[in-house]
Amino acid sequence: AFWSDEAALRESCVETEYQCKLEKTNALLAGVGDMLDTQNQRYNQTLQHRRLLNLATNIFQTINSGSDINLEQLQASLETLKAEFNEDPVVSVVTATIPTTPVSTSFSQLKSRLGELDSACRNTALVTSEDCGIGSHLLSRAMSLFTLRDETYNTKPEEGGSITLYYLYKAQNEMQQNNLDLAARYLNQLVGKPRTLVTEWLADARALLELRQSAAVLMNYAKMKNDSL
Repeated sequence: AFWSDEAALRESCVETEYQCKLEKTNALLAGVGDMLDTQNQRYNQTLQHRRLLNLATNIFQTINSGSDINLEQLQASLETLKAEFNEDPVVSVVTATIPTTPVSTSFSQLKSRLGELDSACRNTALVTSEDCGIGSHLLSRAMSLFTLRDETYNTKPEEGGSITLYYLYKAQNEMQQNNLDLAARYLNQLVGKPRTLVTEWLADARALLELRQSAAVLMNYAKMKNDSL
């Protein structure tokens, strides 16, 4: 009976030891499984964030291209972004501000159009209101001839300079430095006939600036998401 009890005790100890090792092994495997799940989630999140950055970069570069905007490429990128990140609140809010058919006027087109508008505005520089007579038109053309080649006209209106010539010079100078925002601000200061002539240009400039702003927000958001990994 003694030997039988001792054998049973040993068997019980062995079984207990086995159960302890088995529990430790299972716990270890569970920890490894959790770690792999975490790494897998992190990997998928990294891929998603990189995808967001690639799409945002593509949209930003397309909009800020110096050449004509590739509308087909832009719309394709926007549709992909909306479809793949429709649950992202920031992406949803920003893309909602972009028109279904985005503006097609590029910076280079605006720059070229301003050059064409320059002479038209100069020819009506003194036509500051609708009731200006033929004399204002004739004087405007005469002044335009005298200042046609003056690309450094910088006499402020408060110093006796022409409102039209001063702000045209400022706007052209900013466009040469690729600063559309300031150029639009200067042209917005025009009055009378010159202001009417640049109305459509200003509308297209604002549309492009708003599109650029949306693209910049998307780009910064995508970079922030990637930097947080």
